[in-house]
Amino acid sequence: MNTYKLNIKDELIADIRVFKAPDLALKILDNFQEKELVVLALDKDQLLSSRAMWVLGHCSDVDYSRVTPFLVKLIDNLKTSDLHNGVIRNTLRLFQKHPVPKKQEAFLLDKCFEYIKNPSEAIAVRAFAMTVIFNISKPYPELLDELLLVLNDLSMHENGPGIRSRLKNIIKEINKLKRK
Repeated sequence: MNTYKLNIKDELIADIRVFKAPDLALKILDNFQEKELVVLALDKDQLLSSRAMWVLGHCSDVDYSRVTPFLVKLIDNLKTSDLHNGVIRNTLRLFQKHPVPKKQEAFLLDKCFEYIKNPSEAIAVRAFAMTVIFNISKPYPELLDELLLVLNDLSMHENGPGIRSRLKNIIKEINKLKRK
């Protein structure tokens, strides 16, 4: 373990050509500075919060248990208006592989439906939102049915390859679950 305190803010606002999110995530975990990173992820400065969430995503890839104490705060942050799409994208990315806290499922489900139905939302946000809804819905057949209806409707209107691919894969997974 390092004995120096890392200046996370300076690291986050470094020139993008030298900014390395995975490396910074490891340094933050080594120094037990996740709480400081979360504070920066919730900051009003869009560059700072976006990069902090990006790094936090890498922290969760390395050791998800170190990020779990902050999940409710991160989900609640989605209530903030005018969030940078990088903050939204990286928040949703956390829940592609990991469960949403039970008490936050209803809010996140509604929020993700908003994201996927909004054609002006960033493609990655919409794609991650689809996966989050699917993951939350797996134990609830009625939610899977609702998701399937929305996805089938979207598939008729979507032209982007990233969204079409995600739609196709999730529809296929829902149909597998329904056959069981």
